[in-house]
Amino acid sequence: MSAELERRLRRAFDRLPEPGRDVSARTRSTALAAIPRAERRRAAWPFVLVAAAAAVVGLTAAALAATGNLHVDLGGRSSPAPRVPTRLVVPAGTNGIAVVAGGKLWLATRRGLRIEGMPVSTAELSPRGLFAAVGIGLSLVALAPGQRRAWTHDAGGRIVAIAWSPDGLKIAYVTRGSRGAALHMIEGDGDNDRLLDPRVAAEKPSWRADSLAIAYVRPAGLATVYDLGSGRRRSFDTRRCGGRARAVAYAPGRPRLAVAGGSGVALVERWNTRPTCVAFDRVLSISGLAWAGPRRIVTSDNPRPGIGADSALRWYDAGRHGIESSRTAFTPRLLRTVTSSPRSHAVAVVIRRGPRELDLAVAVGSRGARMSRLNGIRPLLRLRVPPAPVSISWR
Repeated sequence: MSAELERRLRRAFDRLPEPGRDVSARTRSTALAAIPRAERRRAAWPFVLVAAAAAVVGLTAAALAATGNLHVDLGGRSSPAPRVPTRLVVPAGTNGIAVVAGGKLWLATRRGLRIEGMPVSTAELSPRGLFAAVGIGLSLVALAPGQRRAWTHDAGGRIVAIAWSPDGLKIAYVTRGSRGAALHMIEGDGDNDRLLDPRVAAEKPSWRADSLAIAYVRPAGLATVYDLGSGRRRSFDTRRCGGRARAVAYAPGRPRLAVAGGSGVALVERWNTRPTCVAFDRVLSISGLAWAGPRRIVTSDNPRPGIGADSALRWYDAGRHGIESSRTAFTPRLLRTVTSSPRSHAVAVVIRRGPRELDLAVAVGSRGARMSRLNGIRPLLRLRVPPAPVSISWR
């Protein structure tokens, strides 16, 4: 401390009012009353000196606080709340991530494509995150870095779901019009649009790893696979596995198809083999389905109305003997959807924080424990939009 600053502080303290006699007396009597009688005489004078000093300091603080020169903060200093990013950042080791919520798109890629709040109906990144296919009005639009339109295709209906093939050469998309939803396929450069099925459910299709087959959901809640080589369709009845099919997802690198019903998951491995499943007797409602690697399925779910339970991320092992529940991580907040990281076992989830507030976050369930609390939550972006519809694309 400099000599000049010390002189200023001394003059400031000298101008403060002295404590009144009644204050000093009350302080002394209170302090002595707290000491055992046998110890009072021995401890009286040191304690009175300390108490008097405390009284002076208290009055000094009060005087400075009254003039606005001192902030009085009693108790431990609480750590500031962590800041939630307002700008989407690509997670380490990946090519890009996009989220559509409330009819708007937030997107960021390593190649420089960035979008914040663009009105779209749905979006999907290409396999290496170089392009993005989005639904704008009645058109399917491919965007390149710099928000440049690579091409635009008049789809004749509102785009409700998009899936880019693993080889990057084809796009499957679902339109919804006055006659319902239909499944189309178009090449990655915007040419050769084909109608594959005129009657489907408005759910996202999924490509097989070899890019030669597409799985989707038909209106009756049946998981269906369209084989591009033969032009044949094959449907699977998985209603015993938690009800009508709601979502489908092919495993990366393997011809394994996961099917999510309302409250259960089925695994389809062969055309002529009955699917295996895990079901929950309609106590929960599955909101998202993805593969966390070639042998592990992950879902997000919420309790049905009237069920006093938390929402959960659930992992399932797909082994030689079918599918079985592996572990579960619970959270009190509603989970809108989930997708897996292309590089690790982490998952991205959209968490509902309020009526018009969502968090896009990366989550890692505790390893080794069958049931636990959801930990490792790392918010990527907070959105103030209506909670539905919601989708994520992570490459």
